Amino acid sequence: MASFSYTRPGLRVQSLPEFYRLWYIKEGQGVLYMNGHRYEVQTGQLYLLPPGSQIVFGSETLPAIGIYWCHFRASMGDMQLFELLQLPFCVKPVHGDHIIDCFESLIHAFHSTSLSSDLRVKAGMLEVIAYYLDYCGQQEEIMQRIDSLEVIDRVLEYIDEHLDGNIGVDELAKLAFLHPNYFISFFKSAVGFSPIQYVNRRRLEEARRLLEQTDRAVNEVAGQVGLQNHYLSRLFKQHIGLSPTQYRRVHRESHLLLEEGDH
Repeated sequence: MASFSYTRPGLRVQSLPEFYRLWYIKEGQGVLYMNGHRYEVQTGQLYLLPPGSQIVFGSETLPAIGIYWCHFRASMGDMQLFELLQLPFCVKPVHGDHIIDCFESLIHAFHSTSLSSDLRVKAGMLEVIAYYLDYCGQQEEIMQRIDSLEVIDRVLEYIDEHLDGNIGVDELAKLAFLHPNYFISFFKSAVGFSPIQYVNRRRLEEARRLLEQTDRAVNEVAGQVGLQNHYLSRLFKQHIGLSPTQYRRVHRESHLLLEEGDH
């Protein structure tokens, strides 16, 4: 999970379940009690709060504290990974704008319903963690994973921006600076589909959206997702069991029934 929240004035007890929390204090100041210690909370601080702890946190004065936060799990056997690394639970990044951008991208990916949203959430989460590790001197292994996910993210963005054109494996491999043969296995291990399978799924997803939300003719929809009519029909029948025209009709009939049921 990831979001941005404001605290209400006053100190409150919070128990942390079996996951880590990363907090970035965007604005305000307050106090944090954890494990018998008192800490001053200030704008620009990035906190890693361990699982299983109970904390008292808040501000007794206005304005409220504005916090970007995310939850994640990280374990190695029965021992928590970040405990093994003995990392500090608070750092102060130099470039606050960048960490804010990271959290905003992560929140957007978390609320997205696109095919690539899970991968983008993982990439965003790892980038925030890596940014924290940059200030702990422990980033080498994580950064190797981040580099791979950033490459995939760049490829996914290119695909989304060029669905109406010809997308070939060779040009995608160039974006990743990899040989096409290696790129195919690299992409599939990260995304779960081959590049062509993923492109076709994204085209199908976008075609469904256009059929549901617009009155464009099927041939126009096909053109907007880079396919000919017969191939778009084949994709629909293969994955949905209906032709594009049938899908639009069924969707609209279902929508009308739902509207009638609300009255």
